[in-house]
Amino acid sequence: MAPSSESAFPTIKSIARINSLDRKNEETQFFDCEFYPYTAQGVDPVFAVVGKGETIVCRLGKTEESGIEVLRWFKDDDEAVSLNSCTWSQDLATGDPLLCVTGQPPSIKIFNVKTGELLRTLIGHGKEINDLAISPLSPSILASASMDYTVRFWSLDPAHEAQPCMLICGGEGHKEGLLTLAFHPSGRYLLTGGMDCVVNLWTIPDLTNEVTRTDKPTIIHYPHFSTSAIHTDFVDCVAWYHDLILSKCANENKIILWRVEGFDSSSSSPSPTSAPTTHEFHPTRSAFGGTYQRLLQFEAAETTPFYMRFSLFCQPHKRPILVIGNEKSKVFFWDLQSLEEWDDNRDSEDADRSKFKIPQARKGIARKIVKQREVSIASTTTTTTTTNTGSSLGPSARTQCVDETENLIEGSSRASLKFAVDDPFKSLLPHRTHVVPKVTFAARHIAWSVGGEWMIIAGDQGMMAVFTRQV
Repeated sequence: MAPSSESAFPTIKSIARINSLDRKNEETQFFDCEFYPYTAQGVDPVFAVVGKGETIVCRLGKTEESGIEVLRWFKDDDEAVSLNSCTWSQDLATGDPLLCVTGQPPSIKIFNVKTGELLRTLIGHGKEINDLAISPLSPSILASASMDYTVRFWSLDPAHEAQPCMLICGGEGHKEGLLTLAFHPSGRYLLTGGMDCVVNLWTIPDLTNEVTRTDKPTIIHYPHFSTSAIHTDFVDCVAWYHDLILSKCANENKIILWRVEGFDSSSSSPSPTSAPTTHEFHPTRSAFGGTYQRLLQFEAAETTPFYMRFSLFCQPHKRPILVIGNEKSKVFFWDLQSLEEWDDNRDSEDADRSKFKIPQARKGIARKIVKQREVSIASTTTTTTTTNTGSSLGPSARTQCVDETENLIEGSSRASLKFAVDDPFKSLLPHRTHVVPKVTFAARHIAWSVGGEWMIIAGDQGMMAVFTRQV
């Protein structure tokens, strides 16, 4: 049974500033953070942050005094290195944790975190790499998105060391550099977004099948869905919410929830030959029998610079939480399940609150939206060197971090601004807002632990904020 919406939101536990290892640069800009995903819920979580030439692996303790313990600190000797992305893998033979890091120059380094050894370096992209992701199908399949307009899929299996690149998605997919990518939970589809304002959906062949593997990378020239009609600027973050899509771009100050019409991950994958070509220009091209439907948008104030990314916690039997940090130390949360549970018939401040009980069975948010809109108004174009600046925040400080005006139970007119799903162009206000105290910094990336007990925000000035909750 999912917890109540009120308890779904984490509270801030501590904040810390991590200086560079050599202390030459006191304000490392962290661009990415990721928890190690191959661990049991409840185990003290391990996470990594990257920025400039530094990769730092940390562990969180459960007690107020334990704080953040640094386990590994990798410092690149090349002063020109600028890291922006990391993702975790696992050695299939030994089970050792592997950490993949990248940025500029366009190479991917694979570290064994247990031994501290640099295992290998993957080279192939022609320009800066901006995002990494491990396939849900296997920890040995790594995808990378680059400014050279392509996505490359790599095998981390030592047996493929001579030719690690298995697949390249490029050709006519993007016309400018890529900033973000995301695997569908099935592993059969991949989203990409880039500086051309385009979101593409690629169908991925079975890369786990050794029988079909060749000595040369397979090349996919066309995505099965492509649109430039959702966003107006650099698309810097995409994610799947089941079969729905969440995406964000620079300068819009919002996150958009939408769906590809006709797309159903439970159906058979479309054939490679059904991918639409670019011989004639269309803002939206699709092999799934429709275009797209815009569903909702979420207000994310002061998130105009690109490379400020949202995060979605979505695990079975737990409330899905969308979160993003902004330039002014604010953190915005939305409980997506509450959008399905919201009773739109709250007509007045004095409405009978007994009518607003949570339903026993969840209704899909997309189904609810479609049902409400008889005529769609969707846009459908056919221990260590750490400096704590306030760690172990006491209860009073934590209370001050919460905007108390953001209570979930309030007047219907105010609450409808947060929960009503009748208008896809009306931004929903955050369900909860936290302010990270004592410092002003831009949040670049947010990561959740496996069970959702912990949340980390990494950003400018070497800042990290630690949030926790009961699950």
